[in-house]
Amino acid sequence: MTPTNFEETVLAANRQLGDNPRHRTVGSVTGRPRFELYHSAPSLCSHKVRTTLAERGVPYRSHDLNIMLAGRALPENYHPSYVRMRLLGKDDRAFVSAYSGQSSVATEGLDACVVPTLVDHEQQRVVVDSSEICKYVDRCWEADGRLIRDGMEDAVQAQLDIIDRAPHVAALYGANPDGDRRPGDMPRVLRGVQDKKIKTLRRVMRGLDPKDPLLAAYESKIAKESGSKTFVNTPEAMRDTYAAMRAHAKDLESQLATHDGEWALGAEFTLADVVWACSLFRLKWLGLGDTFEGNPETPRVDEYAQRSFARPAFRQAVVDWPSAYGPCDYIPEYAGPANQKRLKRELLKRFSPLKIVFG
Repeated sequence: MTPTNFEETVLAANRQLGDNPRHRTVGSVTGRPRFELYHSAPSLCSHKVRTTLAERGVPYRSHDLNIMLAGRALPENYHPSYVRMRLLGKDDRAFVSAYSGQSSVATEGLDACVVPTLVDHEQQRVVVDSSEICKYVDRCWEADGRLIRDGMEDAVQAQLDIIDRAPHVAALYGANPDGDRRPGDMPRVLRGVQDKKIKTLRRVMRGLDPKDPLLAAYESKIAKESGSKTFVNTPEAMRDTYAAMRAHAKDLESQLATHDGEWALGAEFTLADVVWACSLFRLKWLGLGDTFEGNPETPRVDEYAQRSFARPAFRQAVVDWPSAYGPCDYIPEYAGPANQKRLKRELLKRFSPLKIVFG
């Protein structure tokens, strides 16, 4: 693809987003930032990328997409211009074709209708997998402060793989048959959401030319959502999911027990710690904080989580990012009437500028 066509594709994706506060430059930079990040406030994979960018001090153009269904408004990650841009990063990957409760592009295949997506204007490149985006930014940015030092690649990757294998997506979308602890309105909001997604995707497809290559991307998304519907409504699959999530913190406990340092791989904070922090915080928000907090089987993880959650970059990119999480009694920043009102105001503000609707 020529540079002109690359930029035209990115501009087309940006054009449908309009002009509102969700699209802004994060960090200090003169002129257009090198990177544009298409992400969403509540997306766990987006949390990993935003935290990496914050830890490295990388300025970027932030496009905080609305990915939830809201009336007749089209989720911005379903829009053909966004999907077309994201496919520039597909390379030789296969499309997603099934559902496992995980979300890694490396293991599941490419879902062209999700976030995050990174655009690197300097290299005319699109990167589409959250772990790959984090490693890419770390590698491309200044050498000082790298989150993966030379010689640490394999050790960091091993931790990223552990987190990618955890079925975070299924634990969010499906209830534990033995007691649903998901916070607030999440059980109600997510009930039957797969059918709504499929209906919306079909409506998008009807507006495309029958020969448009985007149709294959949408069909793969529909296959994934159909698999998700079956998975999260199968009690044994969900029991296995929650058992895996409860065992997740023990993986980190075992790793921390191999050394005396404060971080996953020892004394040095790395990219492994960025993704572990995001993973543990999601566990806590889902009502699974007891997998590591006050748990006699995971004392090291309990202390580790407190250190990780207190880092300024994590607070900036996750804890304090508007609409990153909804009301939740498990986390002080999201608990109580005052916080509930604040979070609802943020959510209403987030959805109010939506203009993209079906005819």
